[in-house]
Amino acid sequence: MLLSLLVLALAQNVAQPSPTAPPDLPAAIQLAQDGRNAEALAALQKIVAANPENHTARLWIASVHARMGHPDVAEAVYHSVVLEDPGNVDAWVGLGNVLLQQDRVVEGLDALRRAEALSPENPNVVASLADGYRLAGESTQSISYYQRLTVLAPTTTNRMTLENARRQHEHRFESQTYGEDYNGVTPATRGSDLALNYRLSEPVRLIGRAQLQTKADRRENRAGGGVEWRFTPWGTVTGQVLVGGDNRVMPQNDFLGRVEYGYHRATYTGTLRYFDFFGANVVMFAPAATVSLTPHWTVGGRYAFTSTDTAAVTGIKSHTLDLRAARELRPRIWLRGGYVRGIDNFDLFSIDQIGEFRAKTATVGVQVLLPSLTAIVANYDYQWRGNGLTLVSSPSIPDQRMWRINVGLVQAF
Repeated sequence: MLLSLLVLALAQNVAQPSPTAPPDLPAAIQLAQDGRNAEALAALQKIVAANPENHTARLWIASVHARMGHPDVAEAVYHSVVLEDPGNVDAWVGLGNVLLQQDRVVEGLDALRRAEALSPENPNVVASLADGYRLAGESTQSISYYQRLTVLAPTTTNRMTLENARRQHEHRFESQTYGEDYNGVTPATRGSDLALNYRLSEPVRLIGRAQLQTKADRRENRAGGGVEWRFTPWGTVTGQVLVGGDNRVMPQNDFLGRVEYGYHRATYTGTLRYFDFFGANVVMFAPAATVSLTPHWTVGGRYAFTSTDTAAVTGIKSHTLDLRAARELRPRIWLRGGYVRGIDNFDLFSIDQIGEFRAKTATVGVQVLLPSLTAIVANYDYQWRGNGLTLVSSPSIPDQRMWRINVGLVQAF
């Protein structure tokens, strides 16, 4: 009887696998690919506990940690693999990427160059080096790697990544044409804004700009230029001066200073601007931020404070809140919208908007990015203007409405 029980127990142990047996590696990898990170990590750790020499499982552990926002842990795992297997390309690529993720660009590029020495035609290596050189501020080198990537892996995503890099790097010609119509007897406004953004060197760009406008039955213009200097791979400083000495509606002088800093998915901007009108001057300060929530969604906000001085009154305060959002409907086509309470466009700032300007503006538009490095933008703005001091010498028209159509073109070359 005892012998029979022992035989039955042994048969059950053979028929049923041990509950502590390590999971299947392909199944654990599938969990990771499905985005079930916590489950994948637990399964992969069991596999490695049973076989510490399983480099594939360890690399997937590092990858999951990186996706879960633990780049320091991922770095340690990648380091352990490259120490044991210096010829493992995937380990060097992973190590380089998590170092870039931690903004350790020099170390990240060094790891990626080691991967390139082992496998120079590997698309993952080339893509990571392109991103690394972009983060280092070496745009020319970055674009050369993006070009190699489109040859090795000519996917739509890779081609568009190259196009976007070239849009930011190349010289640019920018033009805008706009028209404003009002209810009541206010005459229509028509205008154009032209600019040339010329890349003088890797960190320095020169800007030439001219504006022409017919508003309040006056035809006016102003022109000038500026300099944009990239002082770090993520930060730029811009200075610009526009002058129109005989203007009465547009500013006679417009001085702009701007600092912009991009960090991962967010870009922060601070702008200081001085407008000199005929009989008044305005100081504007505006902090702003834009965040890419996903590759297909971008949101942004700006607050602007203005203080106006005239010969009769000083320190007239105005506050502006500007909220924007953009959604990529399909590759190369973006839908944009926003709401502004206050001054909606300081590039079109005019004498009727100084002082305690009260307005609400809704805006909607579309941006089309063409493979020729041409960007076409069309916007429609609808504005309600309330009571308040807008003109220096007279009150605003109650319940005034304004409609604006703005069509722009940006050509990189």
